[in-house]
Amino acid sequence: MTRFQVLDEVVAGLAEWEEDFRSRNDRRCVFLTLYGTVSAEMRDRVARRAFEDPDWVHRYAVAFANFYRQALEDFEAGSLSRLPMSWRLSFETARDGRGLVLQDVLLGVNAHVNNDLPYALREVSIDPDRHARYRDHSAVNAVLGAVTERATLRLASLYAPGLAGMDECAGEVDEIATAFSLEVARESAWESAVALANARGDDERKRVERLIGSRASVLGRLLLAPSLSPTTRAMCRKLESGTGWLAFAQALK
Repeated sequence: MTRFQVLDEVVAGLAEWEEDFRSRNDRRCVFLTLYGTVSAEMRDRVARRAFEDPDWVHRYAVAFANFYRQALEDFEAGSLSRLPMSWRLSFETARDGRGLVLQDVLLGVNAHVNNDLPYALREVSIDPDRHARYRDHSAVNAVLGAVTERATLRLASLYAPGLAGMDECAGEVDEIATAFSLEVARESAWESAVALANARGDDERKRVERLIGSRASVLGRLLLAPSLSPTTRAMCRKLESGTGWLAFAQALK
């Protein structure tokens, strides 16, 4: 795969993959729906020069997307030894249709933010003015906040029209949701990028890299940890899809 060079290519590429996965009923499209919405908003704000250094933010967003692209390429090629475990958990769970829509979203977000973002920040460099870089990094949170409702509505319309009626699964769903905080993950990614930049020699850098991978992997397993019974999981999946209680009860007979 050719690396993305500009945000227009990122937005177009994510949309193409999303459409392809959805046409094949491959639930990897779920994360791409969210990521595409965020990337389109990033492109628009960069174009409006809505950051202190929009050129740096543009490079940051493109570099970030290329880490997703590389992970997807490695998974598709079966190069699992190169693939971070957090991405393997995300891709396999979504491809096999084993998770809830919320898990498909959060597993992808976890792998991309906790594993990939520190390396994207290292690639575009947080120096020489780290304070300015950090302010722009933090300003991306406003982008995420601006698209939350739009992305949630699109996810619900495409994959989980019955999401609002999942009260019967609330305990399990709440347990999944509370296992992950995007704001905390982005702050942690910045701290990891600082640790990478400050590393004194290869040994210290490799220790930081192991910690980054381990943390993302552990969080991925936590997102999958709620032990739903087969019946409860089936119920949640039916409710996500908009199947009412009566139809669900009849399907169990």
